[in-house]
Amino acid sequence: LLTMTGMEARLLTREWAPMLFAFVFPPMMMLVLAGVFASDSGPEFLGLNGTDYYIAAYLAVPISAMALIGLPVALAGYRERRVLRRLSASGLSQVTVISAQVLVTALLVVLGAGLVLAVAAPVYGLPDVNNLAGVVGAFVLGTAMLLTLGVALGLAVSTARSAQALGLLLFMPMWLLGGGGPPPGVMTGPMQTIADFLPLTPVTTAVRDAWLGTGNLGGPLALTAAWLAGGLLLVAVLLRRRGRA
Repeated sequence: LLTMTGMEARLLTREWAPMLFAFVFPPMMMLVLAGVFASDSGPEFLGLNGTDYYIAAYLAVPISAMALIGLPVALAGYRERRVLRRLSASGLSQVTVISAQVLVTALLVVLGAGLVLAVAAPVYGLPDVNNLAGVVGAFVLGTAMLLTLGVALGLAVSTARSAQALGLLLFMPMWLLGGGGPPPGVMTGPMQTIADFLPLTPVTTAVRDAWLGTGNLGGPLALTAAWLAGGLLLVAVLLRRRGRA
């Protein structure tokens, strides 16, 4: 697994287009939105200023960017080129290959989140952390959940190009409604309902609430865990079908 992880790290980082998007888009949008809403502190921002609200929320955005764009492209590319089949024929479990890709993507998620904070710190400053253990727990659980969904997407499609297209189609509304766009308080009722059913929403909510002390973590963490369980079940089904094929 360690050998495969090192190899996957070299291969995954060669996919410069999704990596560039995943590393540049979150800090860029965080800078824009935190600056635009810097003077706002209404109830839609939970009584906080807009800068603190978006810095805390954008800690979770790189998770979805890496999990839905980078990971599925790499995995679907292996399927398209029949790499997984050849590795399985040589005695290497495809679960090991997938696990290596997940580990590399998890490392990139941490780097992406660190980049968001590194960009925010000198420009706006970082808000005080209210519950560090809660932030870390929500971030880790959210990362596991979204990476699981990314694996499912990579196993469900047959080409890297289709994985990239579907990943972008899933990421954009999830980012816009799930915590990276306008706050729920300014959305219409239907948009709020849609946002409540998106997997990124409980992650950004839990990270933000733990960081800024604005809410109870129980509900968002439970919903994130439910998404994780559903994603694991979906991955198991897809792997079983591939084993029969």
